[in-house]
Amino acid sequence: MLPFIVFDSLSRSINGRAQFQKATKYFVASHQDYAKKVPQSTLLTTKILSIDKEKGLVDLSLLQEDTGKPDVLPESLGLHLRLTGDAKEKRDTTKKRKRTESESKQETAEKVSKKKKGKGEDSDSGVEVYFREEEVEEEKKLEPAEVEKPVPVQPARLQVTGGFSWDAALSALKPASAALGGEDSSDGEDDEVNTKPQKKSRHKQEVEKREAEKALTKLETELMDPGLRPQTAASFERLLLSSPDSSLLWLQFMAFHLQATQIEQARAVAERALKTISFREEQEKLNVWVALLNLENLYGTEESLQKVFERAVQYCEPMPVYQQLADIYAKCQKTKEAEGLYKTMVKRFRQEKAVWLSYGTFLLQQGQSDAASALLQRAIKSLPNKDNVDLIAKFAQLEFRYGDVERGKTMLDKILTSYPKRTDLWSVFIDLMVKHGSQKEVRAVFDRVIHLSVAVKRIKFFFKRYLEYEKKNGTPESIQAVKEKALEYVESKGTEAAR
Repeated sequence: MLPFIVFDSLSRSINGRAQFQKATKYFVASHQDYAKKVPQSTLLTTKILSIDKEKGLVDLSLLQEDTGKPDVLPESLGLHLRLTGDAKEKRDTTKKRKRTESESKQETAEKVSKKKKGKGEDSDSGVEVYFREEEVEEEKKLEPAEVEKPVPVQPARLQVTGGFSWDAALSALKPASAALGGEDSSDGEDDEVNTKPQKKSRHKQEVEKREAEKALTKLETELMDPGLRPQTAASFERLLLSSPDSSLLWLQFMAFHLQATQIEQARAVAERALKTISFREEQEKLNVWVALLNLENLYGTEESLQKVFERAVQYCEPMPVYQQLADIYAKCQKTKEAEGLYKTMVKRFRQEKAVWLSYGTFLLQQGQSDAASALLQRAIKSLPNKDNVDLIAKFAQLEFRYGDVERGKTMLDKILTSYPKRTDLWSVFIDLMVKHGSQKEVRAVFDRVIHLSVAVKRIKFFFKRYLEYEKKNGTPESIQAVKEKALEYVESKGTEAAR
C-alpha cells in the first residue's frame, strides 16, 4: 500500500504529499474509500511541514491541529479514530505478548506430539491450526479498525488550485510522483512505520522555515494578480467567489469548457452566471446572455437558440437583445434570418434611430443600396423631424463606407447646402473627401468652408486643417496660397481674428 496521498498542482511545477496519518484523524480502510469521500479537484487547506530539495518533496499536513480547519472527513461518516501515542504503543505491546504466548504453546504441543508417535502428525497439525486461528481472532478483536488491506490501485490524486509558480524559492524540486515511484509498498503494514523525520539543527530548521515563508508569500502575491488567466475549473471557482458579478470571468469560464468541447458544462456556467450576477448589473447580465446566444448559435439548434432569445428578451431590455441576435446572424452569413429579424425590429422599435441605422448598415453591406435608400425614406417618416438631419448624414456616411460614394457625396452636399452652419458635418465631409475624393474635390470643399459665416475660431480651425492638407499633399505654391487666404481673412475680420 502506498504510504502517501498525492496532492497534485501546488503550482505549475510543484507537487506535495501528505502521509496518510497526516491526512485525517480517522482510520480509512483503503485509498479508494478516501478518494470517494474527498474527490479529485477538491480545494484543501494544508500546512507545509518540511521541504526536501534533494528528494524533491514537499511534506504536507491536513490535520485540524495544523491547519485550524475541520477534518477533511466529516464526523457523520462514523469512522473509527486512528490510534496514536500511548494507545498505539499499548496495542503493539499486547500484540507482541499474545504472539509470544502463542508460539510458546505451539512449541510445547510439538514436544508432546513427538512422544506420541502414533498420533504425531495429526496432533501437531490440529494444535497448530488451533493456535493460529486463536491468534487471528485475537488480532481481529484488538484492531477492528486499524489494519489496512493492501489495494492494487494508486491513490486518487487530489488537485489543489494551481496556476502559480514557486520556482524562485524551490527551483530544485521535481514532481513528487517521481519520488513516490520508489516507495516500498509490498509489506502491507501500517503507513505510520518509518515516518519519523531525522533530527535537524536549529539553524537548518530556521533556514527551511524562512524559505517556506518566502514561497508562501510569493504564492499569495501571485494569487492576487488579476492578469493571470486561470488554468483549472477550481481556479475559476476561487476567482468567482471574490468577483461574482464579473461577466468577463464567467465568459472566460465558459470558454475554458468550450475549448475542451464540454458544451453542457459551458451552458451550466452561463446559467449559474445569470443566477449569480446581481440584478443591478444589467450590462454584465446582457454580456452573459449574448455569450449564451452565441453558444446556441454555434453548438445548439434553432429551437434552443430561440428559447434562449425569448428568455433574454424577458429579463433584459428587448432592443439590445434583438440587435445582438441580428449581429450574430449577420456575422454567420445567416442573411435570411438577419433580415427577418430586422424587419421585426423596425416595426417594434420604429422610434429608435439606432435600429434604422443598423438595418441600413446591414442592407449596404449586402450590396442592397437601393433598398437602403428606400429604408431611409421610411425612417424619415417614422422618426421625429429633429432626428432627420443626423439620420441622413449617417446614411450618407454609410454610403461612403459600404455603398455608392457618389451618392454619399450628393447626400452630404444637400444637407450642408440646407444647413451651412453645421460645422460638425463639414468636418465629417472633409474627412470623407480626403479619404475617398480627389485633391481637386477636397480643395473645393475647403474653399467653401473657409467662407462660411460662422464663428471666427471655427474658420481658424478649418484654415489650420487646410494648411496641414496642403503641406502633406500640395506644393510650395499651394501652401503659400492657403497662407495668403488666411491673411486676407484675418485682415477682413480685424481684431477679432487676431485674438
